[in-house]
Amino acid sequence: MCCDVSGCVLHFPRMCGIIKKTFDAVRKQWIDERQGDGMKVLMTTMKMDIGGAETHILEAAKELAMRGITVYVASAGGVYEKELTQAGVHHVYAPLDTRNPIKVIRAFRILCKLIREEHFDVVHAHARIPAVLCHLICKKYRVHFVTTAHLNFSVNGLWRLLSRWGERTVAVSDDIKQYLIDDYGVCTDNISVTINGINTETFSPDIDPSSVMKEFDLAKDKRRIVLVSRMDTDRSEAAIQLADIAPRLYEAYPDVEILLVGDGNDFGRLRESAERANRTVGKEIVKTTGARTDINRLIAAGEIFIGVSRAALEAMAMEKPVIVAGNQGYLGIFTEDKLALAYDSNFCCRGCPMTDRDTLCADVLRLLSMSDSDRALLGKTGRDTIMKYYSVSRMAQDYIDMYEAVRPFAPYKYGDVLFCGYYGFGNTGDDSLLRAIIENLRKHQPDIRITVMSKTPRRTAAIYGTHAIHRFSPFAVLRAMKHGRLLIFGGGNLLQDGSSRRSLWYYTLMIRLAKRMKMKVMVYANGIGPLNAEKSRRATAAALSEADCITLRERASVEMCKKLGVCCPDIRLTADPAFTLREANATWTAVKCRAFGIDAQKRYFMLALRDWKTDAESNMKKIAAICDRIADTYGMIPVFLPMHDPLDVEVNRKTASLCRCETVFLSGLTGSEILGIMHHMEFVAAMRLHTLIYSTTVGVSSLGMAYDEKITAFMDSMQLPCVSADIEEALFMERIADLIVRKEELHEMLTKKIKESKLLADGDAQCALRMIGLLSDS
Repeated sequence: MCCDVSGCVLHFPRMCGIIKKTFDAVRKQWIDERQGDGMKVLMTTMKMDIGGAETHILEAAKELAMRGITVYVASAGGVYEKELTQAGVHHVYAPLDTRNPIKVIRAFRILCKLIREEHFDVVHAHARIPAVLCHLICKKYRVHFVTTAHLNFSVNGLWRLLSRWGERTVAVSDDIKQYLIDDYGVCTDNISVTINGINTETFSPDIDPSSVMKEFDLAKDKRRIVLVSRMDTDRSEAAIQLADIAPRLYEAYPDVEILLVGDGNDFGRLRESAERANRTVGKEIVKTTGARTDINRLIAAGEIFIGVSRAALEAMAMEKPVIVAGNQGYLGIFTEDKLALAYDSNFCCRGCPMTDRDTLCADVLRLLSMSDSDRALLGKTGRDTIMKYYSVSRMAQDYIDMYEAVRPFAPYKYGDVLFCGYYGFGNTGDDSLLRAIIENLRKHQPDIRITVMSKTPRRTAAIYGTHAIHRFSPFAVLRAMKHGRLLIFGGGNLLQDGSSRRSLWYYTLMIRLAKRMKMKVMVYANGIGPLNAEKSRRATAAALSEADCITLRERASVEMCKKLGVCCPDIRLTADPAFTLREANATWTAVKCRAFGIDAQKRYFMLALRDWKTDAESNMKKIAAICDRIADTYGMIPVFLPMHDPLDVEVNRKTASLCRCETVFLSGLTGSEILGIMHHMEFVAAMRLHTLIYSTTVGVSSLGMAYDEKITAFMDSMQLPCVSADIEEALFMERIADLIVRKEELHEMLTKKIKESKLLADGDAQCALRMIGLLSDS
């Protein structure tokens, strides 16, 4: 038997084309079918027993189910299992509450079978053991995986290595978000913050406590204090201290009674404290209930509540005066002026002084001595706070927003679009470009399949939710180009020889290689130059002439293409994608400002420096002198921002150290966070292009320090001033004075330009999608 090998080779490209078209048709059909279905989510946690995290999951699952989402919960069971089932939530038993290897393997197998058979859109882990297992399973079956962080656990090397936080993470407070960033390196833009949503019908002032009053033989005429907590060694301290001070409270108020609600591994010690207090006074004034699910009725039985986190919020919803006290700190009697501090730690008191018996006793006595009307006023303040800031509806919507941000319409290994640029090097400007372009594409085509060529592919894939390959792996690059349809080249000034000719040869090779692999090529919002050598100009012209579409972010680059003789039929002027970047929300911006010591009552200006090629020491001294003059003349504080870590860190830190005036040094910020902080700046002076773009985006006037032609070109396009990077102090101060005087005028002018720039940048994304048929011309 023989075969015509040459014929097979000749027909191979055609065969590949037929296979690809067939695959695309099947994929489209799969997408259409999935879009017709409701969302299906699996939540996993250790157990569904008494606890703040467990109640959080219970209420979230019930609300999501009410909104038509199919919700499964996998756990080792517990007291809330029945309530989940009654609400239409499927519960699956899996021994996720132990590190016993045999049970861990059993839980892994149960989850594997469940995820494989039920085809979930998203798997959502709420604890570390389930997260480790779900990460492995979701990676195997290509299911999107997200997490919620409820606590700041102790961190060691093993847990740091094993812990997985998913494509997106929800933190239940701002300080837990910062913990994820600091201890695990989770990208801040991938963490959202939610609240412990409270069901204000279940936890209402109208709840009838008569059933628990009868069960525990509670008299109606007692001054009753209720504390609810998980009674574990890391949660029970406030309960034990309350039992210890019970005799002192009884001495002042003989009609006092204390109800301690909850169970855990420290319940034995708590019971001993309660029994000791009862022996001291000669009667039972401290009662322990153990684990309960009717928490609302138990809270309703008291006049005063003590606790933290979700339990404190539930008591506030029931109009009870609340003392916020726990193992992590002591906030005291909740009043409206303490909301900001309580909100930051999700009512867990992190960062507050520790709970102690004397302070707790004084506050309890203070509440007991109040009139009924004064206590009622405190209770109403608590209820109003819950209604305004802590609804279950908002919590559920936060989760839906996270699911929609990651929910796949189809799993993929290779992308429709291959990104080539300066990605994965720790440059905030280039990283923000990548995020902006991806978000713009997904806005119009949520299921677009993207592969990114990166220096750090694993980190890039985790941050942006894309497939990623190493930019210097020839086999990976060729494989991605074989399966891809469009090479997006950019943005930024990639085609230049000012910093290195090697990078120019690399990028021109990628363009030409993509064309040889039958891909379309879009040079996306690039700047061209500088091109100092004749060889560089010829190589750039040849590469650009092969592109299908070229969009350039400044007019000077368009003129450069004309001079080079580029033959591409579609060359247009656009705007930098960074103009479309979304800024961090105001709450998180305020957290970051406090962390860096930026006070809303003071005035600031920002500097973003990079290393000078010549006269670095002299220029740093001149900048420091200028900062001192601005501080003396205008009362402004300089804020130093290194855009490229670690390249810019030393020059900014050293210049700051040369200043006599007070300074602020920023670090570890994403583009979104920088945008938020820039609202606090009077003006910006920068050698980094994207710092200038960020300031323009938020309407803050800026002064370009032109170490490169791209700075001059951008500042000219924005009608903003520019000076040489080799500092002339008199001219620098003159330009700054003009910016300060014309602040309002420049803000109005920039606001108009920003709208135009955003439209142009969004047009680039639409153009890219039309090139591969993922967006119609209409």
